[in-house]
Amino acid sequence: MARCTRGTLELDAEYTEAFHTNSFVDIWSKAHRQLKLNSSAAAAMPPPQAYIPPSSPPRRSYSHLPDFLLEPRQADLLAAAACAGGNEAILVDYLDATFQSFTACASLLDAIDRARYLRRAICRLLPCLSSSSSAAAELSSRLDLGNPFSPPHLTHFYSTHALYLPLVRRLGAARRRLWRRARLLRVAKSTSGVMVITAVVAAAIAAVALAVHAAAALSAAAATPLVAAGWRRLRWAAEGVRLGRVERAARRVDAAARGAYIVRRDLDTLSRMVQRAHDEAEHGREVAAMALRCGEDDEVIREVVREMEVGEQGFKDKVEELEEHVYLCLLTINRSRRLVAEELKEEEDGS
Repeated sequence: MARCTRGTLELDAEYTEAFHTNSFVDIWSKAHRQLKLNSSAAAAMPPPQAYIPPSSPPRRSYSHLPDFLLEPRQADLLAAAACAGGNEAILVDYLDATFQSFTACASLLDAIDRARYLRRAICRLLPCLSSSSSAAAELSSRLDLGNPFSPPHLTHFYSTHALYLPLVRRLGAARRRLWRRARLLRVAKSTSGVMVITAVVAAAIAAVALAVHAAAALSAAAATPLVAAGWRRLRWAAEGVRLGRVERAARRVDAAARGAYIVRRDLDTLSRMVQRAHDEAEHGREVAAMALRCGEDDEVIREVVREMEVGEQGFKDKVEELEEHVYLCLLTINRSRRLVAEELKEEEDGS
């Protein structure tokens, strides 16, 4: 138990420190600035022809979040991975998973907005139930929308989260395979060097022995080490190029494996926080539904209103904590992608 508590405290300290970094503040500010611009643009648009029911939340789209927050750009990394070759397929899978993680986080932010909107609507409508039939109808329609944090509303997040365990395992296996191949190439290079030197010495001894019987053989003996030395240099150069290529591929996969592990850990944390926020939101929906069932019973309605007021701070805390960690996960995704981008850049510089 003490070990678990210590680990939790260390993780809390890590996140608290991350929240105060310039990078976290930058990504938070950039996202909210862009979302505000998008909301202003949407508000300036003419109203849609189709009827929008009053239970619909305000228009605030997070679908374009990767367009201005994802770094490096997906197209650039995919092009660099294609040029690198070798282990392109698994790198493409990694880049696609991190891109999907970004859009999954965007869906969480959308769910947070909808949950807050629903909570405000419930708190506004509850006191009016005993005096307004329209308030009861509107509250019923809002409750019918369901819990924004329930799995059916977050299928993209959970399907993306499920990608990471097999991906981390595949990347780990590929990393071990590549480093093992690099070690074998280094051993082969050293062994071939010893074998070439042995062959040269043997050839020189044989040539000298033959020189006793023929002067022409003396010339052959002089030429043999030169030819063998030239062949040795070519062989070592070719093996060095191959070894370097394998080591660069191993470093790329190593960066992807570390990045995937870190992102998966953040998604694990988000999944637990989503469940806690879901429970808070569901409690509010349940007490509101109870008030609806009781109809015009003023005493029950007053008790439900008090219950919502008591639980309001807990709901806010859970949702704010979730929102902060979503942005922290976005920051983690970008950092993990930069690790791979740096290795891909080294491949371009080395080629």
